[in-house]
Amino acid sequence: MNATQRAFEGVLDHHFETALAENPVWANYSGLRAGEGKLNRVTLAHLQRQERRRRRTLAALDALNPRELTNEQHLDRLALRAMLNKECEDFARRRHELEPGALDLVLNLLQHELQRGDDEPARAQQNILGVLRAAPRYLAEDAAVVTRPERVWRKVMQQTYAGAGSLFDAVDTFLKRPATAAVRRAAQTYHDTVMGRPLAPEGSFAIGAEAMQRRVREQLGLDYTLAEIETLALGEANRIGALLTAACKKFGPGRSVDAIIAEARAAWNPGADLPAVYRAETQRVADGFRAAKAVTFPKGDELQVRLVPEFMRHLYPTAAYSSPGAFEKRQRGIFWVNDLSLTKTTEADKLAERQQHFGLSLTAAHEAYPGHHLQFVTANRHPRLWRRLFAHAVFYEGWTLWCEQMMVDLRIDRSPWLQLQQLHDAFWRVHRILVDIRLQTGRYSYGQAAAHLRKHLGFTRARSEAEINWYSASPTVPMSYWLGRLENARLHQRLVVGRGWSLQQFNDWLLSFGTIPQAWIEKYGLQ
Repeated sequence: MNATQRAFEGVLDHHFETALAENPVWANYSGLRAGEGKLNRVTLAHLQRQERRRRRTLAALDALNPRELTNEQHLDRLALRAMLNKECEDFARRRHELEPGALDLVLNLLQHELQRGDDEPARAQQNILGVLRAAPRYLAEDAAVVTRPERVWRKVMQQTYAGAGSLFDAVDTFLKRPATAAVRRAAQTYHDTVMGRPLAPEGSFAIGAEAMQRRVREQLGLDYTLAEIETLALGEANRIGALLTAACKKFGPGRSVDAIIAEARAAWNPGADLPAVYRAETQRVADGFRAAKAVTFPKGDELQVRLVPEFMRHLYPTAAYSSPGAFEKRQRGIFWVNDLSLTKTTEADKLAERQQHFGLSLTAAHEAYPGHHLQFVTANRHPRLWRRLFAHAVFYEGWTLWCEQMMVDLRIDRSPWLQLQQLHDAFWRVHRILVDIRLQTGRYSYGQAAAHLRKHLGFTRARSEAEINWYSASPTVPMSYWLGRLENARLHQRLVVGRGWSLQQFNDWLLSFGTIPQAWIEKYGLQ
């Protein structure tokens, strides 16, 4: 290792060791015990100190000759610079003044510890008590910083506050005593303070065309202009729309995809034990991918299928996945099943709720094997320690859609409606690209973006607004799903079709670099 390479490793180590020490919540989620039971400082002085640290790290990177770095170091260089630039950009536009997200963070952290409580109750209890002690201070600090809340994000905060009581009740139940009174009062004060602040101008969540273009380059690794991405999305919408039309014709003339799937759903009865169905289907899908030799499966990992507890039901869709921390010794993921039939009284209503899980083989491939769980567990074993902390949606969401495509291509599930459902979901992900660009560049208002989803995808008002709520806070993430899927297909064409690689060789190669953009992997990972 030459002097420049050693210096680069020093920059990486110093940045992440300092960042994790200053952000105990991040450290906790990463699997480091040093962060447990703690909350960050969020005063303006602390935020400014973090910004100065980021700027020093960028300056240190600029002082290194990139031609003297190894290929693996180049991948970390690109990912670190992308992370720092995004954080600097958010600070420069004073996102901290706009986003009242402190209550959501507290609740998510308590939920994280409650999940831990199933296996390590004493450890979880200690951590929860630490969070409860720190939460009033943390909420007060953030309330002082949020001086002009963005109206969409304030609405999300109101929804979070409205549902906080059930989680606080769950914490009291777990601790076997009322322990959340101070936090409940602090949460109400936080809510009331934010609601009393003057609102930022409408659409203040949008980062603008220039910043959006930078994030396409740095978060997605793509050299496309925004106009080119929009042209691509319109072309994909036409292409997939035509495939959907052709697939529908197999079920009879004049039938729509929604009608076909609704009929199949109505004929499906999974029985009363929904988690058992998920376990069996997850195993069946995993066995199918193993038999097809599509990808190497990790060893020593765990995947538990669990029922969403009552206090979490409002937070999850039909199913979701929680990944293990990057540094957790126990690589245990949780595949959550939200069985709302448990809230119903009549058998007809119970069946209708269970039928919302129709098509769960695609969900299993997306969330479990070979989707999120396999990908994150593999990434969490990367020999370059800090690589595990980079998480680019263009890879992890592109990978899951690639898994759904392989489900169809490899005929892991031979249900006649499978391709139809996969194309239907792909059509939705393509329209995300259009909405993401137009929303973040100010061409769409919040209402226009939600209306787009209702018009082109048939979403209800509630569902369309829930989608736009998270789009508004995560620029380039909504477009990452389908653009990442296309990147995988492009590389598959080059390496499997062009060079004769096996599918397993291709997928293992792609996964071996961690959760970073495919274009970077292509540049620095091909010999």
